Amino acid sequence: MRILLLAGLCLSPLVSTPVLAQVQQNNPNAANQSMEYNSQMRSLRQEQTTQGDTLQMNIERNQAATPSPNTGPNAIAPIGGGTGVGVGR
Repeated sequence: MRILLLAGLCLSPLVSTPVLAQVQQNNPNAANQSMEYNSQMRSLRQEQTTQGDTLQMNIERNQAATPSPNTGPNAIAPIGGGTGVGVGR
């Protein structure tokens, strides 16, 4: 039991090292710079998301505005239309 407790105490500084690395004691502006960086990254992700959403919306709008071909029973054949095969007289 003591070995597990001792092992846990030895590993706890290793686990908390990334947290300590974020706070730089010799740089009083480290926290502000970190928050500024995180804010810029969020802003860039938001802009990418907005651009992607806008592109998707434009694609969907263009697809909705494209008329589908009239292939129903009342479809009008193209002018001069035929099969391109000449009929002899």
